[in-house]
Amino acid sequence: MKTILHSLRIHAAPEQVHRALTTRAGLMGWWSTEVILENRPGGLIRFTFGGDFNPVMRQDEVGAGRITWTCVDGHANWANNTFGFALEPRGAETQLHFVQEYAQELSNEVYGSYNFNWGYYLNSLKRYCETGQGTPFRPPQL
Repeated sequence: MKTILHSLRIHAAPEQVHRALTTRAGLMGWWSTEVILENRPGGLIRFTFGGDFNPVMRQDEVGAGRITWTCVDGHANWANNTFGFALEPRGAETQLHFVQEYAQELSNEVYGSYNFNWGYYLNSLKRYCETGQGTPFRPPQL
């Protein structure tokens, strides 16, 4: 199976990056503005994007240096995929390593699209942590 990998330097302390990945306000600041969070290990995070893409993530690990999720519902292409965010302190900054491991084989075109989108949203995470202003997805209001 394929894997998506990204690594980026964030000019913010690891604690700040950790909050952006583990709190409702943080997740709303960089990925989707509609988030429902069960704030506990094993709890679910429901992200609203629209159409058939509304992933539900189970929080498998929420340690200071590592956050991991498994997609348990809300998007067939991501079913049982795992997502990891490893945070390494670099002085007052954070080196973030992101990995998405696929549980099923998909076309190169689909992987390419997801890889591109992760690049966009990880850059949004970086901006959010550095400036307080990310570029999260805003679901259309009905």
